[in-house]
Amino acid sequence: MEFRHLQYGRRGISIAIGVALLGSFGVAAQPLDPVGPDSTARVAASDRSSDAAVADQQSRPASSSTAPTDLGTVVVTANKRSERLQDVPMAVSALQGQQLERESAVNFADYATRVPGLNVISNGQGWTQLVLRGITSGSGQGNATVGTYIDDAPYGSSTVYAAGGVLTPDIDPDDLQRIEVLRGPQGTLYGSNTLGGLIKFVTTPPDTSTASARVGAGYSSMSGGGSGFSSRAMANLPLVEGKLGLRVNAYQRNDPGYVDNSNTGRSDVNGAKVSGTRAQVLWTPSDRVSLRLSALAQNLSSDGLANVGVDVDRDTLRPLHGDLQQDRAAGTGLFKIKYRMYDASLNADMGWARFISSSTYSTEAMRSDVDYTQAYGPLLNPLFGLSNGGYALDNTITLGKFTQELRLQSPETQTLEWRAGVFYTREHSHNFQHMASFDATTGVPIALPQLADIGVGPAIFTEWAAYGDVTWHATSQLSVLVGARYTKDRTAYTQIGDGLLVGPTNFTTRGSDSPTTFLFNPSYKFSDDMMAYVRVASGFRPGGPNVGVPPGLGAPLTFGPDKLVSYELGFKSTVLDRRMTFDVAAFYIDWSKIQLTVSAGGFGFLGNGGKAKSQGLEAAWQFAPARGLVLSANASWTDPKLSADTQEGLFGYKGDRLPYVPKWNASLGIDYDFPLASGWSGFVGGNYRFIGSRTSDFRAVPGPRKEVPSYDGVDLRAGVNYGNWTIKAYVKNLTNERGITAIGAQTTDPDANPFSASYISPRTVGVSASVDF
Repeated sequence: MEFRHLQYGRRGISIAIGVALLGSFGVAAQPLDPVGPDSTARVAASDRSSDAAVADQQSRPASSSTAPTDLGTVVVTANKRSERLQDVPMAVSALQGQQLERESAVNFADYATRVPGLNVISNGQGWTQLVLRGITSGSGQGNATVGTYIDDAPYGSSTVYAAGGVLTPDIDPDDLQRIEVLRGPQGTLYGSNTLGGLIKFVTTPPDTSTASARVGAGYSSMSGGGSGFSSRAMANLPLVEGKLGLRVNAYQRNDPGYVDNSNTGRSDVNGAKVSGTRAQVLWTPSDRVSLRLSALAQNLSSDGLANVGVDVDRDTLRPLHGDLQQDRAAGTGLFKIKYRMYDASLNADMGWARFISSSTYSTEAMRSDVDYTQAYGPLLNPLFGLSNGGYALDNTITLGKFTQELRLQSPETQTLEWRAGVFYTREHSHNFQHMASFDATTGVPIALPQLADIGVGPAIFTEWAAYGDVTWHATSQLSVLVGARYTKDRTAYTQIGDGLLVGPTNFTTRGSDSPTTFLFNPSYKFSDDMMAYVRVASGFRPGGPNVGVPPGLGAPLTFGPDKLVSYELGFKSTVLDRRMTFDVAAFYIDWSKIQLTVSAGGFGFLGNGGKAKSQGLEAAWQFAPARGLVLSANASWTDPKLSADTQEGLFGYKGDRLPYVPKWNASLGIDYDFPLASGWSGFVGGNYRFIGSRTSDFRAVPGPRKEVPSYDGVDLRAGVNYGNWTIKAYVKNLTNERGITAIGAQTTDPDANPFSASYISPRTVGVSASVDF
């Protein structure tokens, strides 16, 4: 909900509604892996006993008595087949689930800085935009540039009509095998909305041979804020030995708040409750066939997250009402979101090829109640003769999404390795917005003429795609991969609205696109543990009918897809008897026909205009110099700039940096496991992170953009293991930094106070205990 682009006055009101509407639309070898075939040339068959056992082998922090002297082998499914991370000819980061558990990481804010080139633009938990390699048009971006997958299934909206750009699924990593981050466009293998890359949550599959369970609980306290509690449980049951298994996990968190509302006297208004569960059944009737059925649910709710920002001065960014204070009308701030996903994955090895089918149905339901009193109060209260009128935008979004993917892929031992697939998705969404009026101090409703009611929906988006790739293993060292994807998408969108601020509207608009993406990816292995590659890849986001623009006003009724081409050169190595890994990637990206929010005729809408380029360098390093000791570091330099002026209605000029992308990001980490008394072991660790300064959004009126300051932070952890017990303590944001993740004006004048700033969480101290059975 951004007002910094708006002009002050009556015309600014109608622009605000259009932009508000747009703002709400847009923020280990494995046995028979349902995601892809095993790389038999790279993974020993004797290791194919259990996916869950492999997950533990890859990522469970070892006790000092058994700590490896090397870094082990990390296996990923980034290319929709199981292979060593070292062998994947593109930039991929793998965050192991057990390490995330050790670090008490529960959301993107906790672990994003551990991935080079990954940044977040966040207006609070649940309202987060992911950015990879600088590909973003700003905090009001309507459609995602980073895709989200859970195992082999896409999750989240592919369109602007269900807030695909900002409602990024932030899945709790409890009992995850790992999180894979694919950096760079993935348009050929994964399709739309992967311009910058992809985040892939890889769940831990059932173990069909061994029963196990785990329970845990935790407590945390936040400096200047409240207290939090968490509980977690997991159970794995072999129902038929070696054939059928069930795995269930559940979690509940009360995340502490830290922002106080000076108007109502309420403290810690941005606290949140998060609960969820995942259940999976794995059936392996033979060593050639597997079927995995899964269900996922996660709920997030808060009485104040929709108003998460702290009121600050536009020029100095200093708090106006005191540290971590805001002034918001009574009864506003509600934010709730529910995720659901149901998936069936079939994997069959036919000898000459492997057949994979993934069928998924997912839903999303969101409701928010954002305070707009400081924007509309000065304009509407004199009109209605009110002294303390309050105004809020009540927004409800629902999404249902079905996807089906079928693919065949040849054995990897062939000189010409091939893969072909088809993909279908259908989204059905509704988005309703109501402008409410009430007493700003008490929250009691005030009867006024209808201000604004806008209903978008049904918005129906369908997409068909066919893709394929061929890898020529020219020699044992040289391989060349080429691939392409053809996509056909259609959108039908209906809008109904009425009220003083928007006027009567009732229309239906349709649009269609047929983008094609490609991939050229040669790689050369100097040895089994040293590789260089070149990757030329493209990506796109779908276009569609424009939001909030009735016919006859001269504004475009549709907007087109934006596209980019990325050129990447990378190097990966594992040396010193697997005790050190190092990878580096340099990239250059051309981005054209960028989807940008502009205004004309009193309405905000999406248009295609301007060009941008992003170039950068990313590096990651890990080293195990002694038994039990692991050091890590990553850094990225990113330089994203407009290479042409934005279109009329938005003031961005050639050479301007893209919004909210730091030039420098860096992270340092250390973990050490050591022996204690008999049966006991301990561990300590820490991370340092640095996020460079950023420039705020492009403006809809002339004037300078805000510079968002850099910040850093330190996280520490320590614990002990005894038998099956683990007890740990941690500190996040040790130095209690006030890092800003997003800013924006609260009024219809983009240069007037107050501004709202979203902060990272203050210093948090916590303890937890868990036991395995």
